[in-house]
Amino acid sequence: MATMKLTETGVRGLPSPKDVPQAYYWDTVVKGLGVVVGKSGAKTFVVYARLAGERGKRVKHKIGIFGQPRDDKHAWSVELAREEAKKVIGTLATGVNPNETLTPEGRPVGPTLREAVETHLAKMRKKNRSERSTGTFTHETNKYLADWLDRPISELTGAKLVELHQQIKDRAAKRIGTNPANDKGAPLANRVIAHVSAAWRSLNKKLEGKLGSWNPASAVDKDTIKPKRERIMDEDLPDYAARVATMRSPIKRDGLMFALFTGLRNEDVRTMRFENVEWDDQTLHLPNPKGGEGAAFTIPLSATPMAILQRRQRDNAKDLARTDEGWCFPGIDLEDKVGPIADLRQSTTSRRNDGKRRSDGRFPVEDVHSLRRTWESIANDEGISELDQHVLSNHSFGSHNVNATYISQHIDHLATCAEKIDAGITRRINGTPTKKRKTRRGPMRLVA
Repeated sequence: MATMKLTETGVRGLPSPKDVPQAYYWDTVVKGLGVVVGKSGAKTFVVYARLAGERGKRVKHKIGIFGQPRDDKHAWSVELAREEAKKVIGTLATGVNPNETLTPEGRPVGPTLREAVETHLAKMRKKNRSERSTGTFTHETNKYLADWLDRPISELTGAKLVELHQQIKDRAAKRIGTNPANDKGAPLANRVIAHVSAAWRSLNKKLEGKLGSWNPASAVDKDTIKPKRERIMDEDLPDYAARVATMRSPIKRDGLMFALFTGLRNEDVRTMRFENVEWDDQTLHLPNPKGGEGAAFTIPLSATPMAILQRRQRDNAKDLARTDEGWCFPGIDLEDKVGPIADLRQSTTSRRNDGKRRSDGRFPVEDVHSLRRTWESIANDEGISELDQHVLSNHSFGSHNVNATYISQHIDHLATCAEKIDAGITRRINGTPTKKRKTRRGPMRLVA
């Protein structure tokens, strides 16, 4: 019995034993993985590891013969054996002996990926995650992990997830408006791997760590997603406001301008309801923003957003040709029902050679997140502190700065900040030049 770092060349050159029926060589990379060499010269990968729940009991499990084809037609190699060994060791860690309990297809029985997904979904609901978050998690796991849901989660190895991540990108359709600096489908592929990682962690916690310490999703080097980082420059704001004014829908026009003057996220603006507006106090409560009900917050509304909401309350019925059902920015869905408007921008279409129309994108081209960045930039230029900006726009600030968790701003202070930002945006839209501060430099001072 010997230990060595198994390599393709090393395994291929292992000699047949002369004095014993079999010779064992154990890998120093994956503990528990070994190669058994028989007198015939056959080299068989095996796992020898402890079975959870059985004190001291160790199980030997055959993986495959070096160089022989697997079910997927790939020949068994050291790398493939290591991946399979991790899977078997994970199965043993759950208390399941793969030699004794197999599915009709010969796969080891164990907790399935579906159980992991359902466990994490229950956790999300317990923490009051938004319907959008739970809906995205459910839809994407069911769609992109369908082939794995009813198989043991131990089979979803790091190598399989790396392959899945690439497959999702390869099959993704090119979407209009995405950042060309990112690979096609990269954000979606990253999310699916994140879903698997979260589901694995939730199930492992439920099983008190029986899945082991290695999360297979960690094997995936997810793409670095580059945000557009677009904002509307000060000199371009008059043109932007003029373009928005040409939009057909007054509801969409007001929705975009409301987003610009508040810095709120697209979802927060679209789903606002009049019942959450305190007209006398001039505040808006967001009961279910990004992060779920636990992240609910209230912000003051400056003069321009208040005027927009008053106009919507007055004109919605006329502009929609029916009651707004309490939505500040209502729309009519495909089932002819009133709900939150689906998109604050209008679709642009063109006629093809065959006479049919197609969507070429959205007007204006700037999305709501660009408005959010514009709002933040103007707030910064107007001297609003970073903490006040984060609170007004519902950014998670305290998690990055522990001192911020001890600060609680008064609503009157935030209202002053909001009015200052409002004035700054209005001034830029009207084309009024912004005064630049003079840079004062004192004499240079040497520091000893």
